Amino acid sequence: MTKQTIVVDAVITTVGPLSIAMPIPEGGRENFYKQFPVMTRGIDDEGNKLQTGYLPATTLRGFMRRAIVTDSMIKAAEIGKHYTLQKAYAELIGQDAASESASEDIDLLKQQKQRDDNPVLDLFGVGMSLKSRLLVSHFVPKVNVLPEPFSGVRKDLEDTPDAFEALSPETQATHANRSQANSQRADADSQVKALVRQVRAAEKKGDDTTQLKAQLAAAEVLTAKFAGEMGEMQNSSRTLVGHYALPAGIDLHGKLIIERARERDLEMLVLALDALSKRPLLGAQAARGCGEITGKFTIKVDGIVKKIVEIGNWEVAKSVDF
Repeated sequence: MTKQTIVVDAVITTVGPLSIAMPIPEGGRENFYKQFPVMTRGIDDEGNKLQTGYLPATTLRGFMRRAIVTDSMIKAAEIGKHYTLQKAYAELIGQDAASESASEDIDLLKQQKQRDDNPVLDLFGVGMSLKSRLLVSHFVPKVNVLPEPFSGVRKDLEDTPDAFEALSPETQATHANRSQANSQRADADSQVKALVRQVRAAEKKGDDTTQLKAQLAAAEVLTAKFAGEMGEMQNSSRTLVGHYALPAGIDLHGKLIIERARERDLEMLVLALDALSKRPLLGAQAARGCGEITGKFTIKVDGIVKKIVEIGNWEVAKSVDF
């Protein structure tokens, strides 16, 4: 299959809501959707941006790489040939400190041998020495769809009366003191956040912030005081939790492309899709009902359909060859 191109037309369908939380860019701020990835796709007649949520390429690509490498690591461990830390980092993470610190001289023969010897690094690339041959697109809906909010409550001990009554009187009293301190800490923390906003606004206007900063410092002291009174358990109780997610029941369309494909590339691709079928979860908040997907992957070699793989339902992937 040398010098052939594999193109995979993929459709991922959300069975449950799809929740993703991307890192905040350095120097940036959290977006309106709590870092759910949103992109501009088109503009309206007045030039306003039209936006949609999407499944990032890195989410699927990362799953595939981990699935392939984990399978290899388990098989190697079973015969006593455990991966070294360096090999695990190179294959699983794509990190190769040696290549990243090397000179600009490129040894093409060495690179080719490395590709021939290691199917994972050949396909996914590593460090600065080997470029990936696997290209993955973002997955987007046919029409623009923005993520929607989901919320819940993490309850406190007294919300389960039988459990609370089973505690000793001393522990119940400790809980009551902690709850009071937690309430006071939350009030003080809200004041801190409000004062931080006021200080920023005043600084932008060029106003004197001396008094505001003094109030902020006092509020921060109170927050620390009440947090200390909570003891070792300083996590908030009866807390509102929330996240953003794309809705269930929508199709997300994308592509996977393998350049200069080899026979073993297709084998790894099918292995990764089978792993996703057996545990069909992507993204975050799986414990809260998010992330389950199904999918259909139409695999073409040089434009000719060779295989269709359907995934999902926590079972082995279904494949049809042509």
